[in-house]
Amino acid sequence: MRGTPVRVRPWSAVAAACAALLVVTGCAVNGPDPAPAPIAPAPAESVELPQRPEDLAVAGKQDDDVCTWLSAEQQQSLRVGGAQPVIRNGDNYNGCGYLGDTGAARFAIGVRIVPEPVELFLQKINSSPGTRQVYVLSGFGTVQSQIGGGEGLGCDAFIDAAEGQTVWVNMQLQTPGAMNADQMCEKAQTAAHSAVSTLQAQS
Repeated sequence: MRGTPVRVRPWSAVAAACAALLVVTGCAVNGPDPAPAPIAPAPAESVELPQRPEDLAVAGKQDDDVCTWLSAEQQQSLRVGGAQPVIRNGDNYNGCGYLGDTGAARFAIGVRIVPEPVELFLQKINSSPGTRQVYVLSGFGTVQSQIGGGEGLGCDAFIDAAEGQTVWVNMQLQTPGAMNADQMCEKAQTAAHSAVSTLQAQS
């Protein structure tokens, strides 16, 4: 049986909030607490990338657009299929996801557009510096990396696609232990190369 909603008077809500704040920080009586000093953003980590030969047209592309970046032949080579818009899980990066199966290993590959430079995004996702390698795909600098503490779970490729635009290719292993780091990163690199090739052909 559904109960009657309880109405909370405005002053009661304020008093409750103030009481809660007292436990943590104290509650001002005669005015607001002083604003905390601003914290300077951490500087982006330095990653040496070559100059782009051109800007790839990725900004503003939607999920359906990204799902055209791996052709049927490229999907077959990667042993993936079932292109679907990525599940966002709180982020707003447009992209496309694929499920893969080698028989021994099940995995997923996601291709997303991140409207941030590679250097900043590497810092945001807790990229492990010890796993980073820089290589070049058709002239575009790409950083290979794994997540700190999750090195056995997958591998990522971050393509410097355009000014302030990163194409993020994520290979996520769903069968623990079925692939080593080299095999996972090879999948990510192959998918990244396929995406770059398609984007160049579309420009």
